[in-house]
Amino acid sequence: MVVAMSRRNAAQDHGVISNATTFAFGHQLAATWLELHPEANAAQLVEFLEQQSLRARAAAAEVYVAREGTSRGEAMALLERESQSYRDLMRSELSTGELSLPSP
Repeated sequence: MVVAMSRRNAAQDHGVISNATTFAFGHQLAATWLELHPEANAAQLVEFLEQQSLRARAAAAEVYVAREGTSRGEAMALLERESQSYRDLMRSELSTGELSLPSP
């Protein structure tokens, strides 16, 4: 459901666009992987997505090391905090049928 907002700001707009891009990419990645692995089950898809997440975090850590001058360990710790598990919150929201996403 889209709710009209009388006042918008750049951070909210960025969040909305970022969510759209992230969900579209995730959907396309999962759909394509399942097309290539039609015999796969849900657990295998989740494992594949977790591997991709770990690869992405390792690449992001390298960016922090190069850009911020942090150690690899510090960068991974920062990414771990930033990518905390939202599964309990997601489980709660999905059980009601909706994710709480920012609206434009």
